[in-house]
Amino acid sequence: MINKVTPQQDTGWGVIYRLNGLFAEIEELAPSGKYDEWNIKLDRIWSNLVYRNSLEWERDHDEKIIGVKLSDEDFLKKDFIDSQILKSKAELSKAKKEILPGDTKVTINYVRAKRGLYKSLMLKEIWLRKYMHELGLYLKEIAHNPAGAMFGK
Repeated sequence: MINKVTPQQDTGWGVIYRLNGLFAEIEELAPSGKYDEWNIKLDRIWSNLVYRNSLEWERDHDEKIIGVKLSDEDFLKKDFIDSQILKSKAELSKAKKEILPGDTKVTINYVRAKRGLYKSLMLKEIWLRKYMHELGLYLKEIAHNPAGAMFGK
């Protein structure tokens, strides 16, 4: 008997495969300080997680479409996190202007602003990972740690 894969299973595995690939790319971008690329990859992950959520189409009195908005609480959460990232980027830009041309030293404001941007992006990544888990798109975590076998755990 041939084992049939349903479209739902196929779609689910496809999404998991794409998400794992994007997360693998993030593992290189984040530590190397490529924050804009990191954020773009996080948005690609987001788009793979929310394709099922509905959109609300806004129409005028003639039923002509005049706008569209995302209709889920999670979109509001993402907008909030993205606004925090934009604030952090603005602070970093301002701090960069404090550094004199040709100066190799950075200011405490620059270090704080860069740390704030990193923290904002990390929060977005953690939130997306939790969201992915809520949607059942993480492979099951196991309690047994094979690495601990040599210690009798």
